Amino acid sequence: MQAPLVTELARVVELDAEERVLLAGLGGSRRQCRAGHGLVEAGARATAAVLVHEGWAFRHRTLADGHRQVIDFVLPGDICDPTLFVMPRADFSVQALTDLRYSLVSAEDIGDLVSRSGRIGMALWWAEAHEEAITRAHLVAVGRLTAYERVAYLLWELWTRLAAVGLADGEGFGMPASQELIADAAALSYVHVSRMLVRLDREGVVRRDQRSWRILDMERLRSIAQVTDALLPAPLPRAGVRLSR
Repeated sequence: MQAPLVTELARVVELDAEERVLLAGLGGSRRQCRAGHGLVEAGARATAAVLVHEGWAFRHRTLADGHRQVIDFVLPGDICDPTLFVMPRADFSVQALTDLRYSLVSAEDIGDLVSRSGRIGMALWWAEAHEEAITRAHLVAVGRLTAYERVAYLLWELWTRLAAVGLADGEGFGMPASQELIADAAALSYVHVSRMLVRLDREGVVRRDQRSWRILDMERLRSIAQVTDALLPAPLPRAGVRLSR
């Protein structure tokens, strides 16, 4: 099975066999951790980003009053978070949501990869730009959309990100996150999230089956979430950049 990071980046940049091998080996040896384990702690010194290979994690900040804001979910193929290379201390925490396989990626790892392949550098640049677009859309959703629209947006966001790495299809996706965690991601109460999910189900937009979500009407989901085509990933123009030898 192809590594999720390779699957995602190969959709937007034409990578040859050697470049795929280089990307698949990013971060070196795989590590494992159990659900609930902290990978990054806010305030701690960190010199490496977390590359997730299997499982889910989430990035969050907990305020002095105990309220938690989930910044985003960290999915297979995600590198979370290269800003650690330039920050003296982490300003967020990362916790494993499920059992996890991951690698630690240093700035030297990224630099070596980019120096060996300009196309990989372009692909990583695309990934960072796309993540920024998703972050902006998430901020707008939390700040301005209604509770109904926010929950719809979060489901769409997770579906499109999982689909990009081959872990979701037109039918839906597996969701290990609890409603409490969804509430912290959407800046809503547990009760609000529960009501909105029931409404989406009743209206025939999505349907929950234990820990999986089936999307019954993708166009309706996108319309409710106010998703624009600007958020949909697009291939980079072919620039003729070849692998360095």
